[in-house]
Amino acid sequence: MVLTGGKSENWLGRLVSSSAGRDRGRSYLVFEVLSERLVRVVDGAVRGVDRPKDKNVKHLWFHTEAAVEVAEKLARGERVTNNEIRQALADLSKATLQVRPVSRSAGEQQQ
Repeated sequence: MVLTGGKSENWLGRLVSSSAGRDRGRSYLVFEVLSERLVRVVDGAVRGVDRPKDKNVKHLWFHTEAAVEVAEKLARGERVTNNEIRQALADLSKATLQVRPVSRSAGEQQQ
C-alpha cells in the first residue's frame, strides 16, 4: 500500500529526502506533522525517534512510497523504535533505487 496525496494527514511514515541543508540527499521518514509547513523526520540512526529533526516541507522531496506499518503505528499513537525506522528505510531504499521524487512538497507540482 502506498500513501499519496498532498494533505498533511497523509505524511506520516512517508519517505522523504532532504533537498537543502547539511543533510541534503539524506533519506528520512516523516515522524510527526507539526503544521502544513513543518514536519519532524527521523532516520533511526543519526536522527532517532528520541531526537527527530524539524524540517520545512519546502526543503524536502516527498516520494510516493511510505512505510505503511510505521505510518499506521504513528497514527494510532503507538511507539516506534529506531530499529523499525532503519528497517523501513532499508526496505524502501531497495524498492526505490531508481525512482525520482514526486515533487518538492506534497502539494505542488514539479516544474
